[in-house]
Amino acid sequence: MRRRRFQSHTVDLLFTLSLFCVFAVCAFLVITMGVRVYRSTAQYLEDTYSARTALSYVAEKIRQHDAEGQVALTQLEGRNAILLTDEIEGSLYETYLYPDGEYICELVVRQGTEVSPSMGQQVLRADGFSIEDLGDGFLKLSAPDSKGKTYTFLLHLRNTGGFSGKE
Repeated sequence: MRRRRFQSHTVDLLFTLSLFCVFAVCAFLVITMGVRVYRSTAQYLEDTYSARTALSYVAEKIRQHDAEGQVALTQLEGRNAILLTDEIEGSLYETYLYPDGEYICELVVRQGTEVSPSMGQQVLRADGFSIEDLGDGFLKLSAPDSKGKTYTFLLHLRNTGGFSGKE
């Protein structure tokens, strides 16, 4: 009789131990899959963040100045730049948004000040950012993400004048 009791307890213990091991292996596999999904999602968001944020930032700056004569497309040392004009307390100020190397830069100066791209403040990292005038008030903003996929934003000004070409 003692022998049966001992065997019964051994089988119970082995069954419980094997059930725990199966549970532990399944839990480990679920956690591993979750980590993999999280990493891929985080990498995707990181890859697209710079390009999409850069396009949104520039588009919003243009929308804030969407009035007759406040938005122009110009050149800064051979690079397309957006020129935004503001009147603050009777003085005119110009804001330049332009690509410079791996960054979108912003430069705010009083109208008439001599400008150079090196004077601007780096705002967002966006290697390959470009600005293109499509005519009839349309502006094409493009920026690639870190994997080379290019995001494009087509913007049309609501004001009747469209872009003025200031050199």
